[in-house]
Amino acid sequence: GEDSFPVIPGSLVKLMSPALEFIKSVTTVLALDTDVLKEVQALKRGLLAQLGVAEYCKVSEWKNPCASFILADVFCMECQESRDLNLCELPPTSNDMSVPKRHWACEECGNPYNPEDIEHRLMDIVRKRILRYQMQDLRCSKTNRVSKRALAKHSHTSADLKLDTPRDNSMKEIKVLNHLARHHELEWLEEMTDDLLG
Repeated sequence: GEDSFPVIPGSLVKLMSPALEFIKSVTTVLALDTDVLKEVQALKRGLLAQLGVAEYCKVSEWKNPCASFILADVFCMECQESRDLNLCELPPTSNDMSVPKRHWACEECGNPYNPEDIEHRLMDIVRKRILRYQMQDLRCSKTNRVSKRALAKHSHTSADLKLDTPRDNSMKEIKVLNHLARHHELEWLEEMTDDLLG
């Protein structure tokens, strides 16, 4: 069941069957070798049949179970290196229980990054994303022209208006940041994203 899968900060996809996920992952990796593609497809078909899953249904498609959130230009005060840090896929480096969950370290020298700086940068990113969402244009769904009439429900062609960035896309990124905040115990970021998702 769900308890069989590790909880990582970017995990947004609900994974239910370990056997099914194993089959999808292994066959996806094996299918990268084009020389054995037909054999891999036959293997996948047979294994899915044993689980009672149709080969072409949505459940049998592999999807990356972990979202990605890259924080650009994280600066190390010790070695003066600047790196892009994927906060969802790069777990804390220490197994020591005295080190907080939100510990990220430089790949070059091992010096820990300042988690407060990272949290403040993430909060700034959330503010900018929300501002961009709120300030975007409404467009005619037929002509794709920007609507010039304030508070109108329809464009001048009587077509519905649409957003440049749909709400679902904006909220997906906020959910990723919320999971990240919960996992790494970033309390201010968690509170901010909870309010937005609430």
